[in-house]
Amino acid sequence: MLLGAALLSGLLANPPHATAATTAATTGASAAVPVVKVAQVKASPAKQSGGCPTTVGFSAVVAAKGTGTVRYRWVRGDGSRSAVKGVRVSGTRKVVVRDRQTFDRTTSGWQAVEILGRKGLSAKARFSVTCRGPVTVWDDRHHLPARPGKPLVAAASVTADPPSYGGACPATVRFTGTIQVSRTPAEVDFQWIDSATGEGPAQSLYFAAGGPRSRQVVLPMGVGSSTSGWKAIRLLTAGHDSGRAAYQVTCKTTPPTSPPPTTPTPTPTQTPTPPPAQKPVPSITALTPGDYAGECLEPVAYQATGRVALPAGPAAKVTYWWILDGNKWQQQVLDFAASDQPRAQDVTATWSLERTGAGSHTLGLMTEGGPAEPVTRDFRFTCTDQPGDAKLTFHYLLTPVFHGVCDSSYGLRADGLVTTDREAEVKYRLVIDGKPGPLRSETLRPGVKSKIGDFWYGSARTSGAGVVRLEVLNHNKPFMQEAYTWTCKDRTPGTVEITELWPVAYHGDCVDAPYVTAHGAFAAAPGTEITFRWVTDGNPTAPVTLKVGQSGILEVQAANWDRPERKDGTVVLEVLNHDKPSMRAVYPVTCR
Repeated sequence: MLLGAALLSGLLANPPHATAATTAATTGASAAVPVVKVAQVKASPAKQSGGCPTTVGFSAVVAAKGTGTVRYRWVRGDGSRSAVKGVRVSGTRKVVVRDRQTFDRTTSGWQAVEILGRKGLSAKARFSVTCRGPVTVWDDRHHLPARPGKPLVAAASVTADPPSYGGACPATVRFTGTIQVSRTPAEVDFQWIDSATGEGPAQSLYFAAGGPRSRQVVLPMGVGSSTSGWKAIRLLTAGHDSGRAAYQVTCKTTPPTSPPPTTPTPTPTQTPTPPPAQKPVPSITALTPGDYAGECLEPVAYQATGRVALPAGPAAKVTYWWILDGNKWQQQVLDFAASDQPRAQDVTATWSLERTGAGSHTLGLMTEGGPAEPVTRDFRFTCTDQPGDAKLTFHYLLTPVFHGVCDSSYGLRADGLVTTDREAEVKYRLVIDGKPGPLRSETLRPGVKSKIGDFWYGSARTSGAGVVRLEVLNHNKPFMQEAYTWTCKDRTPGTVEITELWPVAYHGDCVDAPYVTAHGAFAAAPGTEITFRWVTDGNPTAPVTLKVGQSGILEVQAANWDRPERKDGTVVLEVLNHDKPSMRAVYPVTCR
């Protein structure tokens, strides 16, 4: 993807995390900011139990009044976010916005809608997925049983090639979906699900009578900047959805500033590729976020979806390429099977824009042997944030010291204490082991010590250590960076099991006595009453009795306590009934 460096000088330098815009979203300087309400936030189905992988849909009603563009995104309980999308408003408008996620393991959580430019989130749509039995991957090695004469059942699987890439960009990740049917003839309706943009358009795949019960669909994605995510296939016909095909691209170099030839120059031993027998027709079906006006504190992720259609006819190869502001992205080839029906394939691309890319842009899609001019979509990228001049100071950073069972993901958190010399809206984020998390926002008052921080999920199965960085992205941009650790322990079966104990490590100026806390979790049968207490630095607290909920997990947190000695301390979580398990951990105190 040769994205002109003169125009987009920083385009490929940073990961394309979804934009963190939090200012009012309007289409122009004179547009009025719409008044927005979000209601009826739902998960469908909110609870499900059965075979996995499976998908959960999310919806909300966004009602707006005014003139301009309402920009929104989905925020998820695991810390991830969708791409930014927009709804144009002129007067009064009510729109149902949707998202969809695929799950291949037992999990629970929530999603909510964030309106950019407005503090807080909508109500949360909570969901739970319980996977029964083993997760089956229906691919070329695991065939769906034949059921001639019975109701149709379909199954899907998806692979990413390559699943992980590090090197020169642009690059291409190719997703190959395998769809199987229990009988022929059959017609299967499906859609691609994307971690950032949600559900794609519905598509159909036909299986001829007496023909193969397995067909493949391919979705190439051009990648212009470091990114990660996943794609899956959701079946609209009765059957088994695919699992997630995860990918990660790390761009280590930027592309040249001038495009290469669109086709190789033939040599005496080469035969030029003949043009396709049928005239292909390209179209751009989606561009997210499209016109953008908001903050540019971090790169803003863009994703485009196109479609190449071909009339009925023999098998053919169609060459296509994207064009951004006159610069071609490296060309790719689509394989079309012979068919007596019109054919179409989707293609996607992703890139990111930074502040240096502000202005008007034109995206194009062109095919060899198709129309003489590319189909195009114009969009405008505007940065509205203004760097502040408040002075922020960090006093400490608290990082987790996790001890517990590592057979599933576990939540962790880091917090910092800051002060500012004037009222300021602070934009900050955590960077965990080099991977930036979502942007957060807090308004701080002058002279008041305020805590800022966020959470993330660990997934390592063996003990280790990492680095967490809490960084402010505006004003004088202070940051703190320290280590965090996790220690994985074997399960200890019993009526009540302590699955987690993690105090925090203090790194700070020690002007005041370090002020710390600890978190814990129990696993037991729903309805079990657990009596427990904390022992901090040898001082036991009063016992507390709580009942385990339907999830079988009870999470607890100790009251904060200070450490006047300004040195390492200990914390113990003790169960006083049942089989009386306990767990002990040391929390470090480091004075800078």
